[in-house]
Amino acid sequence: MKNFTLTLLALFIFSSISGQTFSTGTITFPAPLNEYSVKIDVTSSLVTLTQIMPNDRWYSLAFNNSSMLSGDIIAFVNSTNISDRQLGGFGVPAADAVQSWTTISNTVNGAVRTVISTRALNTGEAGDYVFSATAGSINLAAARAGSATFSLAAHGGSANAVSTANYAITLNNNEFDLNSFTIYPNPSTSATTIKLPSNIDKAVVKIYDNLGRVVKNQSITNIDNIVTTSDLTTGSYLVVVRTDYGNATKTLLVE
Repeated sequence: MKNFTLTLLALFIFSSISGQTFSTGTITFPAPLNEYSVKIDVTSSLVTLTQIMPNDRWYSLAFNNSSMLSGDIIAFVNSTNISDRQLGGFGVPAADAVQSWTTISNTVNGAVRTVISTRALNTGEAGDYVFSATAGSINLAAARAGSATFSLAAHGGSANAVSTANYAITLNNNEFDLNSFTIYPNPSTSATTIKLPSNIDKAVVKIYDNLGRVVKNQSITNIDNIVTTSDLTTGSYLVVVRTDYGNATKTLLVE
């Protein structure tokens, strides 16, 4: 009965955390656009775009094109709005009839602005880039104003935009791998160590008993990672490790 209950609990937890997220991670463009960073996260239903930039000028990011001459673009054009546009030649990009991106956060810290926007993977609108919730690659191109202004202009030459950046970005599955942390000793008598992967600095550990109750709730780091088990009764427990990159579970035996 204990094992059956524990299995049901594991299935419940997995069902709530099993959605995969693919991400570029934070990308800082090369100079002279190195004050501009972006991050793209893709799930089965949603694209989340994070843009970090100076708060006094326009920036633009084009998806899956080899230059800033054509393609789908999102531009930050003033202090409150982003704009979904289509590039075509050297002129000012025209705004799409349907604005597909929704800004969910727009914050300023000193001279730095962070804007978080979302949209569907496939908007159904002609010209909009269709994102895929799989590992793959995406070409990005970026441009910005050469001086403090939110008036969009053609890039290059004597225009305000001073540079572009264009290269392939691999969309990696950042979900925390089930086997990427270890518990030892297991079985445990008085304490156990939870070893995090080398690229993970911290995590929250929750231990559930066979009735689904949380019996341990502890923050750990890759240095301070010992969890006391001497106060737990003999039996099987479910260990859930929660990180910024996702979650993973394993079974812990206490003797």
